[in-house]
Amino acid sequence: MATWNKNDALVEVWRTWGETEANIVQGLLESSGVECAIQGESTRLTHGFTLDGLAEVRILVREEDRERALETIAEAGHMTECPDCGQPAGTDDRACRFCRAPLAVR
Repeated sequence: MATWNKNDALVEVWRTWGETEANIVQGLLESSGVECAIQGESTRLTHGFTLDGLAEVRILVREEDRERALETIAEAGHMTECPDCGQPAGTDDRACRFCRAPLAVR
């Protein structure tokens, strides 16, 4: 359980459209000592669908933990970087989760 301070600057390190993937990334980060929070629309829980970002889930960490969080995700083999915006992208993604730019198929 994350212990947040009202002065903590939180940054997004991962975005997904599924509760399962969000829980996996959260567990990965927390097992590496990086506290994180899941933020998203409740429609993903009640309806189980995604429509234009309605059910997206964001993983947030303290700003000072951003690099360590991204390294942890990358070491697990799940992340690359979007060449357009520099944000993290899943290795199997066809489009960036942040800027929606097309990614090379691997």
